[in-house]
Amino acid sequence: MENIAKKSNTEFILNTFNLKPSKKYGQNFLVDPGIIQSIADHASLDKETAVIEIGPGIGALTEQLSNKAGKVLCFEIDERLKEVLSFSLEGHDNVEIIFQDFMKADLEEACNKLKDYKDICVVTNLPYYITSKIITKIVSSSTPINRLVAMVQKEVALKLCSEEKSPLKMMIDYVGDVQYELNVPRHVFMPAPHVDSAVISIHKERVISQELIDLIEASYTAKRKTLYNNLKSLYHDQTKEVLESCGIPANKRAEELNIDDYIRILERSHKL
Repeated sequence: MENIAKKSNTEFILNTFNLKPSKKYGQNFLVDPGIIQSIADHASLDKETAVIEIGPGIGALTEQLSNKAGKVLCFEIDERLKEVLSFSLEGHDNVEIIFQDFMKADLEEACNKLKDYKDICVVTNLPYYITSKIITKIVSSSTPINRLVAMVQKEVALKLCSEEKSPLKMMIDYVGDVQYELNVPRHVFMPAPHVDSAVISIHKERVISQELIDLIEASYTAKRKTLYNNLKSLYHDQTKEVLESCGIPANKRAEELNIDDYIRILERSHKL
């Protein structure tokens, strides 16, 4: 089917397959072809690009990605959509759908399937309930994925693009940068969610080590505790010495540090 995101076409698919959006999986179908097109455009795709899409739904975004990219590899958790996607994406031979929870998927294995393409990115409309976990999995991976274009809850987009600190924000600051691309109002969905959405893009320029991830996450273990107390689980009796060697007061909290501070802590800890 062409132009799946057109409201009448989405309604036709839902009615034909007697499909009701799943609250469990946070399904809200985007019914604005212009926004679908804009999301695909922000990904800068060509036929040498392979795309990973998480949660294709009924295939509205997948259709546009397929038209622009060389390959689209989708992960869909809702097995009710097998027949639906076979119908809606008929003729899109460059689309492969894996019915699996993306959080349980082996990302390196997925990228290995796409190794013949010079460029691998993720383009997706993310379910609100698992947004941070999915972005963290992608940002922290050592795969060739070099960018992520994602529709997320507007509040999340604003936080990630602000100066507000969080473990995920620190990881993004290390690997590259994040940009706020466009607003997506709630009324362009079926059914309409209770909040507005936004599209962000994250560009990855380098890989973050597991050791640095562990350091960042440990520092945020308990937000009310000092850095010294949170990092004792990593550095034990050497915690104070590590912080002092970096010129960081032991009573500071995680949100007072920037990514350069974490890099310095990690480097100094190796020398003790």
